[in-house]
Amino acid sequence: MMAMRSLTATYSNRVSRLIQFVVVGRLRPPLVDAGAEFEQRIARMTELRVDEVTPEAVQRGEDQVFRREGARMRAKIVPGAHVVALDSGGRQPASSEALAAWMGRRLEDSRPTCFLIGGAIGLDPSLRAEADEVMSLGPLTLPHQLARVVLGEQVYRSLADLAGHPYPRAGGSR
Repeated sequence: MMAMRSLTATYSNRVSRLIQFVVVGRLRPPLVDAGAEFEQRIARMTELRVDEVTPEAVQRGEDQVFRREGARMRAKIVPGAHVVALDSGGRQPASSEALAAWMGRRLEDSRPTCFLIGGAIGLDPSLRAEADEVMSLGPLTLPHQLARVVLGEQVYRSLADLAGHPYPRAGGSR
């Protein structure tokens, strides 16, 4: 098995390798195992911080849900982080390779990277507006727990690619 280059060896000590996920709610079966697996893999390659905030009951109304979940999420964002709001209307990476290239640029930055995933009714629009960028995982609307698993897999795939790890690649081997 090919040894994985550490990201520390790849990137200088002056960069931030902290990746943060700020998410509404906890993963539940059947997604909890898949999410935990990718988050553990990421944590072996770089510093990962996952902050879960309590979801609001949707019966409270959209405005209350957005306001309360948004306030909880905002309080968890690492100060100075480059904030990426996940939203189906955001910019889609052209491919997993393009996402890996983007992740490489993020790792060279001195700021941590924070991904925001909203709850059952989405992400607070004010958080979306305040984000440094808005990214989409694809044109389909994903349940927020599934979006977290997909994000974890794609971040891990990006880090593995950057570290030269032989993780399965789109279109077969290179």
